Amino acid sequence: MTATPEPRDFQTEVLDRLEQLDNNIKRLEQKLDTDVQRLDERTDKWEERFLQLSKDNLAISRTVIIAAATVVIFGSLLDKAEILVEGAARIFGK
Repeated sequence: MTATPEPRDFQTEVLDRLEQLDNNIKRLEQKLDTDVQRLDERTDKWEERFLQLSKDNLAISRTVIIAAATVVIFGSLLDKAEILVEGAARIFGK
């Protein structure tokens, strides 16, 4: 007579399957945690890049505004340069 393996009872099969599912869930949770951590790091890098770009744009904007204001002010003064030179000459007595 050959020995036939005993059929597994339903409860043992269910418990084994639940243990497999629990292991799968734990593995997926670890993978998800790792993925979330990597995404956080990438987000931080892009956030830093965006903030640096914003700072650079602000500095360029200030420079352009100051240059434009300087051109306008000195342009109007240069239009009146003859009058200013004559007035300065009278003040200093030449």
